[in-house]
Amino acid sequence: MNQSEHTSFSSNSKSELVPGRHFDAHALVIGGGIAGLTAARILADYFTQVTLIERDALNNEPELRQGVPQARHAHTLLPRGQVLLEKHFPGLVSDLLSHGAVSINPGSEIAFFKDGRWQVPQSTGEMVSIACSRPMLESAIFQRIAAHPAIQVMAGYQVAGLATDKQHQRVTGVRLIDRQKPNSQAFLHNADVVVDASGRNSQAPQWLSSLGIPPPEEWIINSFVGYTTRMYQRPDRADEAWKTLYVRPSPPHGTRGGIILPMEGNRWNVTLIGVARDYPPTDEGGFLEFARSLPTSLLYEAILPAKPLSKPAGFRRTENRVRRFDRLPLYLEGFLVMGDAVYTLNPIYAQGMTAATLSSQALAASLSEQTYRMTLDGLASAFQRNLSSVVGGLWHSTVTKEWSWPVTELDDNIEALYPFDEDERISSQSAARNASASDPIQDHPAIVGI
Repeated sequence: MNQSEHTSFSSNSKSELVPGRHFDAHALVIGGGIAGLTAARILADYFTQVTLIERDALNNEPELRQGVPQARHAHTLLPRGQVLLEKHFPGLVSDLLSHGAVSINPGSEIAFFKDGRWQVPQSTGEMVSIACSRPMLESAIFQRIAAHPAIQVMAGYQVAGLATDKQHQRVTGVRLIDRQKPNSQAFLHNADVVVDASGRNSQAPQWLSSLGIPPPEEWIINSFVGYTTRMYQRPDRADEAWKTLYVRPSPPHGTRGGIILPMEGNRWNVTLIGVARDYPPTDEGGFLEFARSLPTSLLYEAILPAKPLSKPAGFRRTENRVRRFDRLPLYLEGFLVMGDAVYTLNPIYAQGMTAATLSSQALAASLSEQTYRMTLDGLASAFQRNLSSVVGGLWHSTVTKEWSWPVTELDDNIEALYPFDEDERISSQSAARNASASDPIQDHPAIVGI
């Protein structure tokens, strides 16, 4: 996106958080998703210069990006995430609503079917969720970032690797490739701090390994969930008793579910869910048959008279994954990893965007501590530990649900990290299972977005 062009959202970039001192230094963020955008905003409070690197070309109008394949599926901004985003982007929620986003009261405007029956709504007072497309949300935040005087946006660039000092102890920047120029050669872009918020496809473990730094331990907990989404025009005579309809899969055998979520433009985002490899089809006939097979007919009956606006699109990369950057034996000074690059959560629990915004809070807390000491030494290890303490509970509560499905599998890379230490492998696998069996998430109809 050209920063000089007119934008349709307001761009009040002043945050409530105003640190006492800045680092006369340059921070660089990899990734223009929610985690990267919020990280850039936090860093701008502490560094004189911030650069945001995004591999996709960015345009003024909200649009689906190749680097965010899950963006076409249902998204809800839950109250906790709203508070955190509004703190750093004042006026964001009102802007979203004025451009067609839909407010949803979980206590009165959601039809929630689970375990073979309709659930009684729980009162949430005045708290509401905000439903809109992922591109609309990212665009509204991005336009505020682009207007910030301390932040430079470089779109259409691929990070090819990290640059470090000769001892491979401190990051000094990244090597970039201009994706808009054929046969472009990598060039150096200097930075004092590099934050990897590039998402689930992050190459951070490989980058560290190439520098002789052990990669993080990795756990993957997978119940093999798949989604298929199709956009519809909301019918004129749609049921006014609900704004969102959620049929939640019910373990151990109720593998099918679906969501109708309102969006800007008087549209419905209809996402079908299949657990335990019971993946929803991506052809039109199969999509409707899957919808008709749900344990209640209400979703199928709702979409039958609706006008389709897109073809069905599937997504199956839904496994939970944690990379234990908080337990590295050695850290590359100045290199931080956050967002889906560390904690990837099954979208069925609607906690991905909240986890991204919580990551920014961990970043702010870590930087605030560093400013008192006026040094960046130790920031990498301190941040990764703070991130674990802030987001770890969300990870635990989310993956607890996965063990309700008999097909759920745990995979790890312990054998590769400790090929001769069977005790370490057994201990780590046990820790992963125990960690994911604590802090169960509450069943609540507010948890409906993805």
